[in-house]
Amino acid sequence: MLSQPDGWVEMVEVNPPRLPSMTHLQLRGRWGQVLITDNPFKQVRVSPYAFAARIAHDVPEVRPTVVCSTRDRNILAIESEVRGAIGNGVESFLVVQGDMLPEVEHWSNSYEIVEHLRALQRAVPPFEVGMSTRSRSWVVRRRIGVGAQFLTTGPVMDPTTVQACADRLALREGDPPVYLELTPPFSPGWVRRLEGVGAIPVGEGLRARLEAMPESEQRHFGWRAAKAVARQARAAGFAGVVLMGLKFETAVGEAHDVWHDDAVTPLEADEPNLATFIRDQTPQPPPG
Repeated sequence: MLSQPDGWVEMVEVNPPRLPSMTHLQLRGRWGQVLITDNPFKQVRVSPYAFAARIAHDVPEVRPTVVCSTRDRNILAIESEVRGAIGNGVESFLVVQGDMLPEVEHWSNSYEIVEHLRALQRAVPPFEVGMSTRSRSWVVRRRIGVGAQFLTTGPVMDPTTVQACADRLALREGDPPVYLELTPPFSPGWVRRLEGVGAIPVGEGLRARLEAMPESEQRHFGWRAAKAVARQARAAGFAGVVLMGLKFETAVGEAHDVWHDDAVTPLEADEPNLATFIRDQTPQPPPG
């Protein structure tokens, strides 16, 4: 379970289909753990709870974690969905506040949701409850205080921002595992779009390098940067990474193949261009 990992964890975020289908079978032989989104950006899809249940039944070697968004649902609805999913073999839930845009018709309190679900643990088969968090120590402490059993933070696109993100969390011995969300910086436009919805900003060196790079090379560079983020996350003490922001077909196809292809290497600090953009992001002492 994410709350008690056996080792380093690598999982991918997937979107349920727009309409009922058997696309979940494409996960077979691909990722061992998946994070299932809950109607991001108010785009109606198949229930993530139902999608996770189908995965648990039909692809039992894949372990789903369901995102429980508090937007447009009340506590009663969320707890009902969780109970149904648990009865269908789903054992992992990540409570998030949910998108603020477009307009929001109803909010539930994410802390109350976690409290309700932690209380529910005393009455049903074992399951775990996590929360997303900003990379700020006071937010982390609130999440842990309410009962989060694991945490996610990010997303990060630039490997040089990973350690600072870890430092801001100020984790203590005995804290729950924290997983770093990451997204490949595939293009300057993609980077700007993600930064606009809350991703941790990239450094100016990475931004400049992407903007100067031929478009034909940007996607390969993005994958190498993502692998470097994962490597830095492991060194910084994160429990694992969540690869996110991808289409379902990319997650089960290209992403899996590239991620497990040793020929696609992480960006290295001794590469001249990477060394330059790391240097550019390092604060310099004032002259004199």
